[in-house]
Parts: sequence; structure tokens; C-alpha cells
Amino acid sequence: MSVNSPENAASCAMLVDFLHAALDGSNPVFGRIAWDNFNEVTNLDAVLRRRRRTSLREGRQLLRGYAWVTVCPAELAAQLGGVAALEDSRAFHRVVPLRAGGVLLQASATMAGFTDQVMERMFEALAPVLPQGEPSPYPAYPDIRFVPRDAATVS
Repeated sequence: MSVNSPENAASCAMLVDFLHAALDGSNPVFGRIAWDNFNEVTNLDAVLRRRRRTSLREGRQLLRGYAWVTVCPAELAAQLGGVAALEDSRAFHRVVPLRAGGVLLQASATMAGFTDQVMERMFEALAPVLPQGEPSPYPAYPDIRFVPRDAATVS
């Protein structure tokens, strides 16, 4: 296994730690780390056909997407009950608070461990702050991973 492999837990942890160090003094609207997805369009924006401008404008009212590591702004983390509630949800491998109030949510120890089941748990925990709508595959982005459910249906 390569040191920079998506299966290498130490390498993956260093990547998350680097992102934490880079963002710690800010309250970003959104961020993510995903394997082989370098598009400006988030997974959720693509499958809900949300316009990028709308997604950016509403970024502190609705989370723009979810990935192996998702950066959630303070406003939405508070709606989800804060760091303690996110940790208690057991939907995340790590919940890393940012000093300015946002939070990094790491779904699994490694990128390779971000299975459909792990993504489903993350989706359910984040559903209260995700945009509503029935997602469907988007041909322009055939490799985007998503949970094929409307967040509004999660109770």
C-alpha cells in the first residue's frame, strides 16, 4: 500500500489535519475532500440540479453537499446540535471543531472506507441542513456519489 493511498489511515489523517490547520481560524461556508472529484460543482448540487450561484448564496442556510470530509459552517453545525451532538450521532469517524465555529466532519478513517453505508449514515445525520429535492444522476458528472433520497424524507 502506497503512503498516499486512499487506504492508508495515517496519510488520510494527515490530509484532514492539514485541512484543519488551513481552515482553523475561519468559518468557511463549505469545503470537502473527495476521491477523484475535483469539480467545482458539489455532488448534491449536481444531482439536485442546483445552480452554483444559488448554492453559494444559501451556503449558510443549507449545506452544499457531503463527501468523505465535509466542512460545515458554524451556523449549520449549531442547527445540528453542535460538536457534541455530531459526535453523539456516531455518523462520523472524526468531528473536528474549528476555532471560528465551523466543523470538519470526517466520515471514515480512510477515503477507501467511505462506503455507501457510511455515506448513508452521514446523509441521515446532515439531512436537517441539506437542500430538499429528489436527486437523480447527472450525465455530465457520472462518477459523483450521492444518496438517492430526498433529505426531506429523513425523520
